[in-house]
Amino acid sequence: MATIKKIFSEEVLNSKGYGGVETTVILSNDITASSSSPSGTSKGTYEAHEIIDDKNKRYNGHGVLKAVENVNKIIAPSLLGTDINNQKKIDNIMMELDGTKDKSRLGANAILSVSQAVAKTGAKNSSLPLYLYINKLFSGNKTVKKNPTPLFVMIAGGKHAEGSIDFQEILLIPSTSKTFEEKIETGVNIYHILEHKLLELGLSTLTSIEGGFSPNFSNNIEALRLIKGVIRNSSYKLSIDVSLGIDAASTSFYKEKQYLLKDKTTLYNLEDLIDLYQKLISDFNITYLEDPFFEDDWSSWQKGFKKISVHSLIVGDDLTVTNPDRLKLALNNNAINGIIIKPNQIGTITETLEVVKMARLNNLKVIISHRSGETMDDFIADFAIGVGADYVKFGAPARERVVKYNRLLKIKRELDQNP
Repeated sequence: MATIKKIFSEEVLNSKGYGGVETTVILSNDITASSSSPSGTSKGTYEAHEIIDDKNKRYNGHGVLKAVENVNKIIAPSLLGTDINNQKKIDNIMMELDGTKDKSRLGANAILSVSQAVAKTGAKNSSLPLYLYINKLFSGNKTVKKNPTPLFVMIAGGKHAEGSIDFQEILLIPSTSKTFEEKIETGVNIYHILEHKLLELGLSTLTSIEGGFSPNFSNNIEALRLIKGVIRNSSYKLSIDVSLGIDAASTSFYKEKQYLLKDKTTLYNLEDLIDLYQKLISDFNITYLEDPFFEDDWSSWQKGFKKISVHSLIVGDDLTVTNPDRLKLALNNNAINGIIIKPNQIGTITETLEVVKMARLNNLKVIISHRSGETMDDFIADFAIGVGADYVKFGAPARERVVKYNRLLKIKRELDQNP
């Protein structure tokens, strides 16, 4: 049995240029692995707490030395000598050390970096690829789904690209019938066709923090018309080869129990907003709608789900925050048929797996997602394959986001060679 000999954490940079926590685990047999936790920009109210040094001038108040210290001085000593392949025990020890529901004592960024590094080291110790080790932790099955559908960010707005559209993301969704390689190629091709079209129109091709383009459109419908036109003038066909999705992140434009969007001069009440979504679904083949309503407006979620879920996947992110209690509420309110899974919203791999299991038992589509402040760690690519995700949401097919897409391609080829 291999046990934990040493754990240490360091501060690294994430894709926003802020501090991130990276933890390394060394075993009694000298096997070692490291992992880092990401950081979000648009955060749900009920997410696990990330500890940042906000009163310190380092990295404009976004350093993570306190979280690093929590790993090195509190977590590490408590895990020495523990069996590396007992993920649940290790995660439970960290949760007990923290002692809060939202990880606010030690920080979800500190705890998750350890939890992921433990999983990576446990996989190495078991001589298994990480995705198979995750699958073993998840279900014990030896077969994995190797063809998740990527949700590519094409146009970004909201908190991810201030000054652009109100919706946080307009997504391109390749047909589920395509091979994974074809899905990647489709996303890349349309991303570059869109870039050329923006240049042709004299619009900005500057990108957001997740790689999506963020020109200054007059409203959300204008942006959807542009991407629809780009697809129409390509070799791809909307509704056959691809569809579109929207991450509304509606909490960001919820004002005084109504919704403020650029598409009209007055506020949208619930019925207005549902009518807008129905029109967008019809006009632009929107098959995916994430966080269409305010995160605590359960009545709106119920009413909206009844009216639009027949034609589009209704997905919770800020609503559910990878939290079992929030997911139970969403299920009891019949509010969603899909869920975003982000490990750093809850803080440990064990808890994340339990939420995925709950989603599966209730026939929800599972979408494994990145955060805006990512590192070069490709952990969630293996995690997506390990739990048999239906979709992955890793950003645009560009910049640091390709690390995770490339990992998925490698896994796919490896599985094709060893069926």
